[in-house]
Amino acid sequence: MLLVHEGHASARRFFTPANAGSYDSVVRLATFGQDSVWKRKVVKAVGSRKSVLELACGTGVLSSMFLGAGRSVVGIDLTFEYLRASRRKPQMAAVAQGTAEVLPYRNESFDAVASSYLAKYVDIEKVIDECWRVLKPGGIIIFHDFTYPSGIMRSLWNAHFAVLRLAGRLVTSWRTVFDQLDSVIKNSDWVNKTSDVLYIRGFQNVDCKYYTAGTAAIVSAEKP
Repeated sequence: MLLVHEGHASARRFFTPANAGSYDSVVRLATFGQDSVWKRKVVKAVGSRKSVLELACGTGVLSSMFLGAGRSVVGIDLTFEYLRASRRKPQMAAVAQGTAEVLPYRNESFDAVASSYLAKYVDIEKVIDECWRVLKPGGIIIFHDFTYPSGIMRSLWNAHFAVLRLAGRLVTSWRTVFDQLDSVIKNSDWVNKTSDVLYIRGFQNVDCKYYTAGTAAIVSAEKP
């Protein structure tokens, strides 16, 4: 049975059968193409490590990039329709439906665990415990997600979401996302929580980098 909490509830409201087919295009447009830039940073951070588990793999955008870089990839996601959409991509990774908080994989199975847009939706302590379990010694864990910027960029960010809310009136399959995602991002402290839990759990070389004027971040760490 899948765990259910407010993060899962938000994810289920946002990612539905109605918008799975348009996800790739919408994310590319809504981020002005920065989504692929951020994901390339994630792929680069994995380095020469070969076996990758992608959490919240969705339609397989990041998994496809890992495969293109010569990595072996396994993906897991909460939403079946998104997994089905991922299977339409050439040479897509093996995928499973499930939650990142209870991973159906053996201990020390992967050289890297990566995720994009997951951290704000989960119980990060449970996820990191599971990642520790399935990572091999020397493995890397990487979280990428949106962040709420400061300064003048905050005003631009708020204006951007105001435009997205208007767009949601026309593209009804994305209305709930465009109406509520900004609040989820504003209320999330995933960067600090993730970094703290990684230190407590025993990960080393915990690092955080912000991108695109503070609108996204990547947190990474290594299992000793």
